[in-house]
Amino acid sequence: MSVGAKILPATEASIQLVVDVLQSGELVVLPTETVYGLAAIISDDAALGKIFEVKGRPLIDPLIVHVLDLSSLLDLVQIGDDLFNKIYRLVDAFCPGPLTFVLKKRKNVSDIITAGKKTVAIRMPAHAVFREVLRHSGPLAAPSANPFGYLSPTCAAHVSNSIGDKIPYILDGGICAIGLESTILDLSSKRFAILRPGAITAEMIEGVLNEKIIAYRPLVSADPSAPGMLKQHYSPRTRLRLFEQSPEKEIPFFQENHTPKIAILYLSREEAKSQKITDEGNFSVFWLSESGDLNDVAHNIFDWLQRLDNMSFDIIYCQIPQKMDIGIAIGDRLIRAAAKF
Repeated sequence: MSVGAKILPATEASIQLVVDVLQSGELVVLPTETVYGLAAIISDDAALGKIFEVKGRPLIDPLIVHVLDLSSLLDLVQIGDDLFNKIYRLVDAFCPGPLTFVLKKRKNVSDIITAGKKTVAIRMPAHAVFREVLRHSGPLAAPSANPFGYLSPTCAAHVSNSIGDKIPYILDGGICAIGLESTILDLSSKRFAILRPGAITAEMIEGVLNEKIIAYRPLVSADPSAPGMLKQHYSPRTRLRLFEQSPEKEIPFFQENHTPKIAILYLSREEAKSQKITDEGNFSVFWLSESGDLNDVAHNIFDWLQRLDNMSFDIIYCQIPQKMDIGIAIGDRLIRAAAKF
């Protein structure tokens, strides 16, 4: 386990401490309702550069800015009256919450944040602790608090185990309520589009706007306009394979000199109990949800992959959900996680 970062309880004194640390040009880790974020003041280019250094993140991958409210968002973007009205409706329906807007930026937004692009990604987090920090610090850039490309952290221990030796403080806000990164909605073009799926779905957004948007398609970009668009991302160290109904056809014949230690991760207890493969021998069976509720699966997916990644398995087989509702977002993360292998 990495040592170095101090995990702080979410008290008024701790919040003031991390605000002081941020304003001094250092990084801290903060909880959100989606995943834990590695935060820096957006006006401090040196601090922003440290984010990329700590994560090992390529400079082509833009950051998300977190703001307290709509007024703070408007200070950073260029929009007309018609777009303002649509944003207002979306904010009223979904914010604070797991929805990120991509909009044309003002000149006061650092090119380090946007990877030199003319747009900026912004959201209003719902987590009470993060919001209290924002009240005192002002807008913060905060990508996921993990090494670039690795599994996203959904509790303070995940952060401590991965980058704990590179940061001074982790503000503990408990386990993330949602457990998947925010939906990213591109509003910078005439036809709105989802660039990264999340808990806020295309159907939910269309219901508020009363117009069709471009639903998420699994795009891969070497020069992404938003986070989460690279082919390989969210990956464990352990080899990961995906299956839809049963893993039996996916499991290779064993070599004579090596019988791999295999973890099988089902969506629900019922799925696990209905399969022929049992929890014995070289197989270990786990499930993401008692009932198979996809919100529970989303909440648990990164935590379970983190656990299994530290249990000396040779390979993890994970069931992928149907492409509906938040299952689209879960599937997106799993496909990118398995692309490494």
